[in-house]
Amino acid sequence: MAKSITPFIIIMLLSYYSSGQLYVTPNKINDSTQVVQSAKNADLFLFNNSAFPPIVSYNKIKNEWKLVSSETNYTEKGDCKNTNGCTEVHYIVLILDAETGSIKSKEEKTTLHANYE
Repeated sequence: MAKSITPFIIIMLLSYYSSGQLYVTPNKINDSTQVVQSAKNADLFLFNNSAFPPIVSYNKIKNEWKLVSSETNYTEKGDCKNTNGCTEVHYIVLILDAETGSIKSKEEKTTLHANYE
Protein backbone atom coordinates (compact mmCIF):
# COMPACT_ATOMS: atom_id res chain seq x y z
CA MET A 1 0.00 0.00 0.00
CA ALA A 2 2.78 2.46 0.91
CA LYS A 3 4.58 1.80 -2.37
CA SER A 4 1.62 2.98 -4.47
CA ILE A 5 0.97 6.13 -2.40
CA THR A 6 4.57 7.42 -2.44
CA PRO A 7 4.75 8.14 -6.21
CA PHE A 8 1.36 9.86 -5.98
CA ILE A 9 2.60 12.16 -3.18
CA ILE A 10 5.80 12.95 -5.09
CA ILE A 11 3.82 13.85 -8.22
CA MET A 12 1.49 16.08 -6.19
CA LEU A 13 4.42 17.89 -4.55
CA LEU A 14 6.20 18.41 -7.87
CA SER A 15 3.07 19.76 -9.52
CA TYR A 16 2.52 22.16 -6.59
CA TYR A 17 6.07 23.54 -6.68
CA SER A 18 6.21 23.75 -10.47
CA SER A 19 2.98 25.77 -10.62
CA GLY A 20 4.84 28.86 -9.46
CA GLN A 21 3.04 29.15 -6.15
CA LEU A 22 6.27 28.78 -4.23
CA TYR A 23 7.81 31.86 -5.85
CA VAL A 24 4.85 34.26 -5.78
CA THR A 25 5.82 37.69 -4.46
CA PRO A 26 2.81 39.82 -3.53
CA ASN A 27 4.49 43.12 -4.50
CA LYS A 28 6.04 41.94 -7.77
CA ILE A 29 5.30 44.29 -10.67
CA ASN A 30 4.43 42.49 -13.90
CA ASP A 31 2.98 45.22 -16.12
CA SER A 32 2.71 48.97 -16.64
CA THR A 33 -0.69 49.30 -14.99
CA GLN A 34 0.79 48.05 -11.72
CA VAL A 35 3.57 50.65 -12.05
CA VAL A 36 1.05 53.47 -12.41
CA GLN A 37 -1.05 52.11 -9.52
CA SER A 38 2.02 51.90 -7.26
CA ALA A 39 2.87 55.52 -8.07
CA LYS A 40 -0.72 56.60 -7.39
CA ASN A 41 -0.70 54.77 -4.05
CA ALA A 42 2.50 56.61 -3.06
CA ASP A 43 0.97 59.91 -4.27
CA LEU A 44 3.80 60.28 -6.81
CA PHE A 45 1.81 60.21 -10.05
CA LEU A 46 1.11 63.42 -11.97
CA PHE A 47 -1.34 63.78 -14.80
CA ASN A 48 -3.81 66.32 -16.10
CA ASN A 49 -5.46 66.58 -19.50
CA SER A 50 -3.06 69.20 -20.82
CA ALA A 51 0.04 67.21 -19.86
CA PHE A 52 2.09 64.71 -21.76
CA PRO A 53 0.90 61.13 -21.32
CA PRO A 54 2.81 59.10 -18.73
CA ILE A 55 5.73 57.06 -20.06
CA VAL A 56 6.35 53.61 -18.59
CA SER A 57 9.33 51.48 -19.60
CA TYR A 58 10.92 48.27 -18.34
CA ASN A 59 14.68 47.68 -18.09
CA LYS A 60 15.12 43.91 -18.44
CA ILE A 61 18.80 43.96 -17.46
CA LYS A 62 18.26 45.85 -14.18
CA ASN A 63 14.80 44.33 -13.60
CA GLU A 64 13.26 47.71 -12.88
CA TRP A 65 10.43 49.90 -14.13
CA LYS A 66 10.71 53.59 -14.99
CA LEU A 67 7.72 55.92 -14.86
CA VAL A 68 7.81 59.51 -16.08
CA SER A 69 4.66 61.46 -15.27
CA SER A 70 4.04 65.17 -15.70
CA GLU A 71 1.57 67.92 -15.04
CA THR A 72 1.28 71.35 -16.68
CA ASN A 73 0.04 74.62 -15.22
CA TYR A 74 -0.11 78.24 -16.31
CA THR A 75 1.83 80.79 -14.22
CA GLU A 76 2.76 84.46 -14.24
CA LYS A 77 5.42 84.25 -11.52
CA GLY A 78 8.86 85.84 -11.78
CA ASP A 79 10.06 86.58 -15.31
CA CYS A 80 6.83 85.08 -16.67
CA LYS A 81 4.98 88.30 -15.86
CA ASN A 82 7.00 90.05 -18.64
CA THR A 83 5.68 87.67 -21.30
CA ASN A 84 2.21 86.23 -21.80
CA GLY A 85 2.86 84.00 -18.81
CA CYS A 86 4.59 80.66 -18.78
CA THR A 87 3.68 77.04 -19.01
CA GLU A 88 5.05 75.28 -15.95
CA VAL A 89 5.79 71.58 -16.45
CA HIS A 90 6.36 69.50 -13.31
CA TYR A 91 7.93 66.04 -13.86
CA ILE A 92 8.35 63.07 -11.54
CA VAL A 93 10.67 60.26 -12.63
CA LEU A 94 10.31 57.07 -10.57
CA ILE A 95 12.41 53.94 -10.71
CA LEU A 96 10.67 50.90 -9.18
CA ASP A 97 12.18 47.52 -8.39
CA ALA A 98 10.22 44.89 -10.37
CA GLU A 99 10.67 42.16 -7.74
CA THR A 100 9.72 44.04 -4.59
CA GLY A 101 7.69 46.95 -5.95
CA SER A 102 9.77 49.37 -3.87
CA ILE A 103 10.87 52.79 -5.08
CA LYS A 104 14.58 52.75 -5.95
CA SER A 105 14.81 56.44 -6.85
CA LYS A 106 12.62 59.49 -7.26
CA GLU A 107 13.49 62.69 -9.11
CA GLU A 108 11.28 65.77 -9.35
CA LYS A 109 11.90 68.61 -11.78
CA THR A 110 9.99 71.73 -12.78
CA THR A 111 10.63 73.68 -15.99
CA LEU A 112 9.15 76.96 -17.24
CA HIS A 113 8.42 77.66 -20.90
CA ALA A 114 7.62 81.26 -21.80
CA ASN A 115 4.49 81.92 -23.84
CA TYR A 116 5.27 84.42 -26.62
CA GLU A 117 1.94 84.73 -28.35
